[in-house]
Amino acid sequence: MPSSAQPSSTEPTGTRGTLRLRDVADLVAGVPHLLGFHPTDSLVLICLAERDGGIHVGLALRVDLPPVRHQHTVAAQLLQPVIAHDATEVITVVVCQGSPPPWPAEPPHSGLIAALDEVFATGRVQVRHAVWTESIEDGSAWRCYDEPDCGGTLPDPADNPFAAAAALLGNVTFASRDQMRAVLDPDPPDALATRTALIDALLDGSGGVSPPGFDSPADAVRALREAVTAVAERRLDLADEDIARFAMALADHRVRDACLAMVLGTQAEAAENLWLRLTKGVPGPERAEPATLLAFTAYQRGDGALASMALEVAEDADGAHRLSRMLRVALDAGMPPEELTVLALDGAAEARRLEDRS
Repeated sequence: MPSSAQPSSTEPTGTRGTLRLRDVADLVAGVPHLLGFHPTDSLVLICLAERDGGIHVGLALRVDLPPVRHQHTVAAQLLQPVIAHDATEVITVVVCQGSPPPWPAEPPHSGLIAALDEVFATGRVQVRHAVWTESIEDGSAWRCYDEPDCGGTLPDPADNPFAAAAALLGNVTFASRDQMRAVLDPDPPDALATRTALIDALLDGSGGVSPPGFDSPADAVRALREAVTAVAERRLDLADEDIARFAMALADHRVRDACLAMVLGTQAEAAENLWLRLTKGVPGPERAEPATLLAFTAYQRGDGALASMALEVAEDADGAHRLSRMLRVALDAGMPPEELTVLALDGAAEARRLEDRS
């Protein structure tokens, strides 16, 4: 099935909370900050509830606009994470080019909105508002699907409550999904080739008991913790040899699982930055390990788009990677990040076991 018909391309929201919004145009203008990038040719679903006079956004999902033959399939697949979050209402936003005012009788992709209405009604979820916009930029045209006189131009997305909330969380809003994905691009081929040779040399000299380059798994965990501290203190300078050794450390799943606990402490941001650096720098199938850790920390922070992209990297590096597969299921189901905290707690327990054995 093409990716446009699968929720595997779904990005959950990166910003949750209660914010005061003037009208639906404000909410549409906030979509880039919910996703982490400005979407194009997309269907965005926003689950919300009114609470204390404001709008509480519980989940936002984005998929490519599907062909007509897949509209009902996509609607049925999107219904599952919406129900899982106990949402009773959604706002749908279609982002694509269309005719400027005066508008024709129907906005683009009206059949998709009809499919969502029909399928979501079976799950007792109301499509509260359905909106089309040509793009999510200051002054872009928008209009409603069900009310001919409902429409106008969008306010500036940069001057939006979600922009302030995203900045407070340290989230960056990229100009496009491709620009956001480029953050994960690997290092130059010559650097990767050098590290591949170093990894091969470590494997050749390994006794098979401890991660190559370390005295024990506990020693490897300590080295990674020290690297996280160095990132936090802005003094980390990773040489090729360091990247190769850390790649071997994380390839030991006892070490990798212990590192899941780093999301729990005050250095979670520094840990995420280290996983990003290693995701870019580690070659071959070993790249899946830091990419999965990056996905986990990003999702715990609420950045579902970055988490999804990091999982794509892990899946490309190692299609049989079990932890990345499990996280993919959680993301596609829209599982709240707090429900995955048990993985971090298990990681902390694994770290203690490794320390006790050393």
